[in-house]
Amino acid sequence: MSYILAVDLGSTQMKLMLMDESAKTVCVVAEKYPTYVNEKGWMEQKPADWLYALKKGVSELSEAVDIKSVEVISFSGHMSSVVLMDDKGEVLYPCIMLSDSRSQRQCDELERRVGPLIKERTGNTVNNAFSLPKLLWLYEEKPDIYAKTKVWVSAKDYLRYCLTGVCETEYTDAYNSLCTQPGKAEWDEEIIAKSGLDKEMFPTVRSPYDRCGSVTKEAAAAFGLKAGIPVVAGAADMACAALGAGLWENGDSALTLGTCATYLSVVPGINEKYYGQITFHPCVEKGKMFALGSHFNGGAAVNWISGILSEKGQIDYEMLAKLSKEAESVPAGSGGMITIPFLAGSGSPYFCASDRQHVIGMRMNTTRAEVFRSELEGITYNLRQTFEAFREMSGVSKILLGGGGVRIGIWPQIIADIFGIPADISQQSDVSTVGAAIIAGVSAGIFKDAKATAENCLKIQERKDPSDENKKLYDHLYDRYLNYYKITNILDSEDKYGR
Repeated sequence: MSYILAVDLGSTQMKLMLMDESAKTVCVVAEKYPTYVNEKGWMEQKPADWLYALKKGVSELSEAVDIKSVEVISFSGHMSSVVLMDDKGEVLYPCIMLSDSRSQRQCDELERRVGPLIKERTGNTVNNAFSLPKLLWLYEEKPDIYAKTKVWVSAKDYLRYCLTGVCETEYTDAYNSLCTQPGKAEWDEEIIAKSGLDKEMFPTVRSPYDRCGSVTKEAAAAFGLKAGIPVVAGAADMACAALGAGLWENGDSALTLGTCATYLSVVPGINEKYYGQITFHPCVEKGKMFALGSHFNGGAAVNWISGILSEKGQIDYEMLAKLSKEAESVPAGSGGMITIPFLAGSGSPYFCASDRQHVIGMRMNTTRAEVFRSELEGITYNLRQTFEAFREMSGVSKILLGGGGVRIGIWPQIIADIFGIPADISQQSDVSTVGAAIIAGVSAGIFKDAKATAENCLKIQERKDPSDENKKLYDHLYDRYLNYYKITNILDSEDKYGR
């Protein structure tokens, strides 16, 4: 039996998956590593921690199966990350992550220099979630380190380099730099030049399906792998997730209810109407695009509720289970209470750091179950704003749900009712890793067709159909939510004390 090894370098842990020739998942292990917050707004990881996780993960897989049967390797990785390397391949600075916000001044400067060009060619606004402002920060704030830099790569590209000695990227991660255009596997030299950066530091751009070297003898000895295994480029985590979730045709959509809620939908192309509200990205399949709604107040807000209501004063999963059960008896609409759910500022479509949480309509007899359900409804009203954009762009008739939030029993039904479409709950929680495995399998000729393989991997646990009665009520409350947001946004932005 031959195996595919997919390595998913996530923002908190690395997942290593073995998939067999029939696209069946054989084994999955996960290895955590730290994120370092040395200053306010800084989010960094040490690439050495990834290498330790890779070595440990391969060792664990070896205890379950014959790791020498791995025939091809591919990667998924957290996008918009920046790793600087010198001419010997040594890392010069910790990896700056997507959620790092240190480069706001550089964002403002890039918007002035090249913002309209980036908008025209990528459909995206200049913000800290992309690689380009991070690179400019390094150029301006760490000139000695920048001067030593031979090349920069994304996180998963560095990991692949350590296995192969080949330093390249591919077009899904390259796009997250704001320096490429849709459908092209090459850098936009005009954007790079006007940004003031050195084109020579930008690596060769490949396709996710391209072979980028093979496992060297040195890497084989270091990580416990077989020398000579072909290594495939892979893709950014959200592009892999879109493939692993079977998103292929326009309107195909998936919502992951994690700490943040990420909402993907395949779209016909860039739509200027939603500039700055959502972001646009290339799919693994060249020529296809997906849009991404980023919602910072997903599972994190739910965990917060459990913490403040628990005697433990922190995330309490036992309390979450109780609240979810109690909330099942609360009618839709939580008695007219509406929550504006922005505990960490807002993401799509506002991206307003000053936004706060507000609970409107509480009464003397309000219960904790109503408060909990209103929190879920408030998050989902915010998600509906992205849903409305996706529906207008490409038509969305159903949605695939994944992530830890689906274990909150009433939430999938709330989503179906507020969106007014069926919600399918996926059995597969590792869609990014599955996507990376499919890329490897197609590249190696093990799988003939990526779409068919993804459909074969996808298993639906349950479908939630919307209630017509609840949808009618939620349509009314959604309009009220939008009006309440306008008022609270003004109040939050005028709060000079930053409460």
